[in-house]
Amino acid sequence: MYVKPISSLTHVGRYYVRIIKDLNVIKQIPAGSTVLVGGFGLCGIPECSINALKEAGTKNLTVVSNNCGTTDLGLGLLLNNGQLKRVIASYAGENHNLARQYFDGTLELELVPQGTLAEKLRAAGAGIPAFYTHTGTDTVVEKGGIPIKYHKGGDRVEIESKPKPVEYFNGKKYIREDSIWGDYAIIKANMADTNGNLKFVGTARNFNQDMVKAAKVVIAEVDTIVPVGSFGFDEAHVNGIYVDYLYQGNNYLKTVERLVYDQSVYDKHKDIKPQGKLNQNRNRIAKRAAQEFKDGMYVNLGIGIPTLIPAFLDKSMTIHFHTEIGAIGVGPYPKLGQELGDLQNAGKESCTLNPGATTFESSESFGIIRGGHLDMTVLGAMQITKQGDIANWVIPGKMVKGMGGAMDLVASGSKVLVVMEHTAKGEVKFVKDLQYPATGMNKVSQVITDKAVFVKRDGQLVLTEIASDTTLEWVRANTGFELTVADDLKSFQV
Repeated sequence: MYVKPISSLTHVGRYYVRIIKDLNVIKQIPAGSTVLVGGFGLCGIPECSINALKEAGTKNLTVVSNNCGTTDLGLGLLLNNGQLKRVIASYAGENHNLARQYFDGTLELELVPQGTLAEKLRAAGAGIPAFYTHTGTDTVVEKGGIPIKYHKGGDRVEIESKPKPVEYFNGKKYIREDSIWGDYAIIKANMADTNGNLKFVGTARNFNQDMVKAAKVVIAEVDTIVPVGSFGFDEAHVNGIYVDYLYQGNNYLKTVERLVYDQSVYDKHKDIKPQGKLNQNRNRIAKRAAQEFKDGMYVNLGIGIPTLIPAFLDKSMTIHFHTEIGAIGVGPYPKLGQELGDLQNAGKESCTLNPGATTFESSESFGIIRGGHLDMTVLGAMQITKQGDIANWVIPGKMVKGMGGAMDLVASGSKVLVVMEHTAKGEVKFVKDLQYPATGMNKVSQVITDKAVFVKRDGQLVLTEIASDTTLEWVRANTGFELTVADDLKSFQV
């Protein structure tokens, strides 16, 4: 089929969608373009289009994506091939090649809070050039100074983020964020009809559904193309008006970055080993944190220790777990054979959905968060102050994971419960002042560690409980601010 060169195209989807038999159209994307790339981790990524772009060798690309794949999958392929000039993302994750190129000064990395990134795309698709959000206020997101590019060799910062304009609405501070448009979008859906209407499965909607609306030219790859009328008019997640090219791919890997199973699988199959850290301290934190849950709550669980909490909940309770990737009603980890590449949680782990669960795109997911619709969010931290300031996303010059959804979550107005080990390799995590860039200021409601429980009272964290095998002297010696101890200090069993 003849394909008119992209360089001469504007959006054509409103007239007809071109169904293409190969991805030569991808190879015509010019150097220096801004490309929106759908997916979250490896869930819902356009594998075929990324491979085609790698084969083309197109250079100096700016890619906008939640993250940059892994060291050898997804956008990591383009990164390794030296094709990326700038990555605009919310999370660098565990892609060590990205961190190395960033700190070496060979790659520009623009980190954006995850909900802000999703809204930048959604707003662009709706023709809105900018918007205001509370996310990131009183942090370097507002004040500027986040390193975007280091000088070659990494000895100094060459490009850094600029301060954001500030406005107050009803006495609350907001910062202005500009929308993001792409020259091209490459996205992945499960099914399309010949009009270009798209359907997704599970949590693979994530950023795909927002990106498909925010680019001049959209290439959608799908598992299956079906005739018009094969699915109902109320079943399409994206209207074909946004789509220019359709490609039916094959041999999808649909890799789960962190394959995690129900505990029964590990008990039965001794050759299958659990991933991640498992130790007594982390379990005792999760067990104590489970006591903060009440029947019917809507709760967001962060990665790490928070994911251990469901195992300790009262089985008679119903908790609606929200995950930033785009679902409410997350269930237990899958049994062997139940895992799906199109169904993952925010930690890029395999998961299941309970009956009555719903899935949605990233902008909707963060609308739920920012709108204050959750009862509680549970996340980890690197440092906490007595006022409830929290840092958990970067160690300057050494480690960069990105803020992910944490800034949105702590700014949501929901209860913020931090779960973490009391010290890290002997280093104090409760500090007088943050040494690392803040995730949020005065946002933490409660902290549970393996040694103690702190609750916010009158604007300060107060020690309310200590573990039964811990002394007040130990807690005092390993907390970097002056303790305020509750008159009714209790002991919790471990």
